[in-house]
Amino acid sequence: MKGMKSFGRYGSLGFELLGSIAVGYYGGAWLDKRFATHWIAFAGFLLGCYAGFRALFKAAKTMQRDIENDERLARGEDPWAPKAEDDLDVDDPKDTKDTKDTKDTKDTKKESRDVDDARR
Repeated sequence: MKGMKSFGRYGSLGFELLGSIAVGYYGGAWLDKRFATHWIAFAGFLLGCYAGFRALFKAAKTMQRDIENDERLARGEDPWAPKAEDDLDVDDPKDTKDTKDTKDTKDTKKESRDVDDARR
């Protein structure tokens, strides 16, 4: 059942992409005839491409999240639980729990300058 649910959710992406491009193009062609221009169909085509690929990337992001949740569930973890501490991003300063004291940093800079002065 899980496979059919995924097929139903993501199987229509091709039709959604083609449909958005077609609606954009034919809507632009209709406006071209109505206002006697020749560029609105192209703009509608580009807008349809944008809308279709935006939906495609959004679905890919959702699919990736679903796959990660399924993998966590298969490992016996709770896929909807908050991230553990070992999953924290090291590069993100908000995630680090051990912060250096600014006084220690100033002291080491002062010691470094003292050593440099002594060498001269």
